[in-house]
Amino acid sequence: MAKNLLFCLIFLFAINAFGQRYKDYEIGPMVNYEHTTLYASNSVFVGGEGDDKGFSGFEPSYAAGVYFIYYFKPKLGLGTELYFQRTTSAELAGEYYNSITFMPYANFDPFRHIQNWYFGAGIGAAFIQESPDYGSRVAEEDIKVITLPVKLSTSYRIRNHITFELGAQTEIIEVVNDNARRVAVYLGIKIPLNRLNRYYYR
Repeated sequence: MAKNLLFCLIFLFAINAFGQRYKDYEIGPMVNYEHTTLYASNSVFVGGEGDDKGFSGFEPSYAAGVYFIYYFKPKLGLGTELYFQRTTSAELAGEYYNSITFMPYANFDPFRHIQNWYFGAGIGAAFIQESPDYGSRVAEEDIKVITLPVKLSTSYRIRNHITFELGAQTEIIEVVNDNARRVAVYLGIKIPLNRLNRYYYR
């Protein structure tokens, strides 16, 4: 009898602990206000000469999509983002890149001094939907339709309400082979709709 009772208690505790962990996930919309540019050779722009590389002037832009993240204990979250992103720069003269990006990432707290403060890192795949017209300055075969973006971020999570994120993103594979790489710095928000509903309507 005592063994059965002990087994039941352990079983119930395990279910409860698993249930608490399982519920600690978020899913919802995300929006980034971004300043984007190209780190590129001068030769890819109209009137540019030479192969010297530099930032081609930051311009305001945006990204929007959805995210999902599952938080483990202690303070580790594994998630993914799927978002539309527009990238431009001062030297593109009103032209831009449109892409769909799939970004797996991790949030972690290595210090544990400030509650709900995380550092993040991710690597994903970006599928270019539209790109600027470089004309004869860039060979067609050098223009990539799939690149590998990486991001680093820091975020503050107000659980059940909102997450604020500050970060930067660039590419491992250049969007124009050996000539141009997209770069963005951003301020983002993520809204956990599943937790909002549970919080306000429980």
